[in-house]
Amino acid sequence: MNAELQTAGRFVVGTDGSERANKAVDWAAERAQARGIALLVLDVIAEVPLPSRTHALKAMASGPDYLEHYKARAQQRLDKVLAQVREKYPNVEVAGQVVQGNPSYVLAEASRDAFLVVVGARGQGAPMSVKLLGGVSDAVATHSHGPIAVITDEAIENPGGPVVVGVDDSPAAKGAIAFAFETAHARGVPLVAINAWDFGAYDAYNADVWEFSIDEITAGLKKMVEGQLADGKAKYPEVPVEVRVIRGRAEIALVDESATAGLVVVGSRGRGGFAGLLLGSTSKHVLREAHCPVIVTRGEVPTQTTI
Repeated sequence: MNAELQTAGRFVVGTDGSERANKAVDWAAERAQARGIALLVLDVIAEVPLPSRTHALKAMASGPDYLEHYKARAQQRLDKVLAQVREKYPNVEVAGQVVQGNPSYVLAEASRDAFLVVVGARGQGAPMSVKLLGGVSDAVATHSHGPIAVITDEAIENPGGPVVVGVDDSPAAKGAIAFAFETAHARGVPLVAINAWDFGAYDAYNADVWEFSIDEITAGLKKMVEGQLADGKAKYPEVPVEVRVIRGRAEIALVDESATAGLVVVGSRGRGGFAGLLLGSTSKHVLREAHCPVIVTRGEVPTQTTI
């Protein structure tokens, strides 16, 4: 990590100058201004900008000013982004820095002490037809040390929409719940807690079993969810809370809810995740498919943030 990078307590957002990155910068700037928190915009450029087996390397080697021009172009790109932020959000304290390194590593390391790290879902090289997380956003979400916000190409802003949080009985869910309550409180919106279960097939061969089990299962899961929400309700009694226990896959339920949500919050790994798994299948699916911005929290106790 660059020792000169001042990320502590700030919103940190990465940019490559693309329209996709600008959407992430805009999202971060709006919330930084609303919260009165400083914003740091990073343009991370490769340490070796050209492959070693190209004729362009000769030009780089023969022209000692090449690297300086390379850095200067990045600074010009960043300056343009900063000017746009200052014009649109005059009350936000914003700074920018060009950093040489691996973008995913720099941003993941920034999450150690940043208020929130924000990335676009994909960089400028990814085609619009491919609905996948880009290499940087995927790596940052996987290897982050604190909360990460991913802003997709299709993300729709619903300022008055509820904060939706995925809830199970995993330690990761506790962090997501605490983060979601704080954010719902700050935004003045309701919180919707989603638990989804899919234990087996419902068909003619076992319909009788399910007839006597579904209500019991649902009641048990609702009780578990209420238990997980208890601390948040006590801390933020003014936040309206709705619990929804849904039969089906969790990732599908959360994506469906994201259509009308202002924000979706998920833990990095759910109850079904393996101990060594850094990012679970549910959170990956939600990051890729959600209709609104998504925040992935890590660990049981999150950074004290309200987005």
